[in-house]
This record gives sequence, structure tokens and C-alpha cells, in this order.
Amino acid sequence: MKNEVLPFWLQHGLDSTHKGFFTSLDSDGTIVDRDKSIWMQGRAAYIFAYAYRHVEANPLWLEAAKSASDFLLQHAIDSRGRLHFLVSELGAPLRSRRYAYSEAFAALGLGELAAITRDAELKKNAQAFAMTFYGHKGDLGQYPEKWHQASRPHIALSPAMIALNLSQSLEQSCGCPVGVPVRDEALDTIMQCVKNDAVYEIVSPAGAPINSFDGRTLNPGHAFEAAWFVMKEATLRSVCQGQPDARLAKLGLSMAESSWQKGWDTEHGGILYFVSADDRPIQEYWQKQKFWWPQCEAVIAALNAWRLSGDDLWLGRAQTAWQWLNDFHRDEQLGECLGWLNRDGAPINSLKGSHWKGPFHYPRMLMLASELLIKNSSTAIL
Repeated sequence: MKNEVLPFWLQHGLDSTHKGFFTSLDSDGTIVDRDKSIWMQGRAAYIFAYAYRHVEANPLWLEAAKSASDFLLQHAIDSRGRLHFLVSELGAPLRSRRYAYSEAFAALGLGELAAITRDAELKKNAQAFAMTFYGHKGDLGQYPEKWHQASRPHIALSPAMIALNLSQSLEQSCGCPVGVPVRDEALDTIMQCVKNDAVYEIVSPAGAPINSFDGRTLNPGHAFEAAWFVMKEATLRSVCQGQPDARLAKLGLSMAESSWQKGWDTEHGGILYFVSADDRPIQEYWQKQKFWWPQCEAVIAALNAWRLSGDDLWLGRAQTAWQWLNDFHRDEQLGECLGWLNRDGAPINSLKGSHWKGPFHYPRMLMLASELLIKNSSTAIL
């Protein structure tokens, strides 16, 4: 990470003139689109601040985190206090979205940076953005819903898993006053989404699968990510002489197991992007492609499962997922990793970043995997 990944973004993505990060980078770091993703500003602030706090106090990393944070706070906020999704190189608004993930990732990054700087204003902004995200679904006047709940009511995995992880992260960085209630509600939703040996993206409010394309489409990357968030919560809620919360540990392990069974491509290796819950067809044309981030989340989930269960099966799976990522996505020569591959591992394009890919999943995996291996006194993977 210190030699291949973070230097790639510092050299090619960091905007030394206007602040913030360009993330639409070709394989050699050439900028192919100068618009700036607000998701990626928050995520970059988080990664570089987390690396500064947990890996080494590199002043270049701290300045990078501050640059992303400064750009976001100066240019991303609209007249309602909401965050844009995409702005120009100079910060002019280009695109907004109805959901509040920009706010979630901004809170993540600002909170981690506030833990270093002890800046009260950063902490205040982090908590405010977090509260916007937490309250998003309850204010349909300001945030119209994408799906018509009256016609097909449902609950969704994605906002719940992000709420869980955001609350965990803020508690460990700058603090958040509503942490446990938010996590309890998120866990209730996640539990509802785990049915029939599958982790569903959406289910009915009662937790029943929905008979539709969207209802049967599983996202193994999301499921692995949610699984390790749950396993992390099990560890945070240690009970009985320091032992992890057994109920949450069981839930997280079952989510990881079902995701491996359904998501691992037994023919070509790697984690598939989408799979069907019941083997009936699904409609996404990229369902059998291999994106970088599900591979990363599989490694983290497998290592968390190994640490919780003590079962070396999970260490082997972590090694298998890491090896596939290393063989097909990683670019040792130029740094970082390719994002988008065909099922057999052949690159779809030469991009290392986009409005959706920046310094986040890959460096986060490298840092968390190292932490988990150190805690278990092993260097078996990295």
C-alpha cells in the first residue's frame, strides 16, 4: 500500500492547484476526466487520514486528507445543505442525486480527519453529514423516494450496512451521539435481509423475498461488506469475559458463508458481480464481470470470519480471494489496480479510477487485512 497504492493517487490524482482529487485515471495515471466525484473526496479524506492514524504519521497523507476535505467543504454543499454527487475541476456543481451517500462518505472522511486534528468544526460537520444520512429516508418532502413504497414496500440492505459502518467509524474516530440506536436499527434491517442462505439487496418489510428481477438479484460484494461490518460489531460488543457477541458473530459468519457459496466463480475464480438468489435469470448485463471492490470485500470478510471462528478454512478463502485479486487486478509496475475485468480476468478497459472508483476499497482492504493478520500473529497473505 505504501509503495504502490497511495503514491499512485498522490502523484496522479491529487490536485495541487485547486485541491481535492481527480479519480478518473488511466492505467499510467493520466487524467481522462477532470470532474470530481464527491463520494471520492470523502473517501479519499478517510483513507489518507486512516493511514496517517493507523499506519504511519506521514505528513503527505495528512495533507492529502486535508485537501480532499477542504475541497468538499468549499465546493460540494448546495443551498439546502446537501452535498452534490459530481462537480467540475473548479467545484462548479454538475450532478446531484436523491440519496445521501455523498453525506455518508463525507462524514466518514471528516470524522477520521477530526480525530487527528482535534478540529471542532470538522467534527461538527462530520456529525451533521452523518445525521443527514441517518435521517434521509424519513424526510420524503426534501428527499423524494426513488421507488414507490406504496406500490411495492420494501427495506434495503445498502443504507442499513452503510449506517452501521458509519456509526462504527465515527464512534472510533470523533464520536457520534446516536451511535448505538443507529446500529441497532441497521442490524435489524440487515437481519431481515438474510433469508434462505442468501443476503438479499431488498426484501419486503416482513423480510420476505420479492418475486422480481430486483428482488432476486444478489450482490456478493455488498453481502461480504455487510458481513464484515456485522462481524466487526460483534467484536465491538464483546460480552462474557471479552468474547464477541455470539448472535452477531453467527449472523456475520452465515452471511460470509452464503456469499462465498453464491459469489465465488468456481470456473474462473474471483467474485461475480451479481448472482441470482433462485437461479432464475437476472437482467444486469455485467452480472458475470469482475469488479475490484467485491474481491477486496471478500478478503476482509474472510479474514474477519477466520478471526471470529478460528477456522482455517476462512484463512484459505482469504488467500484464494487475495491471490485472484493479485493475479488479475493488481498492477505492480504502475501501481494501484485495474477496476473492471471480464469473467475470465481479461481487462475490460485500462482505467484505474472513475467517478465510482478512487482510493478506497483497495487501500482499505490492504490496511484492514494487515491489521487482522497482525492481531492473529500471521503474515500469511500480505
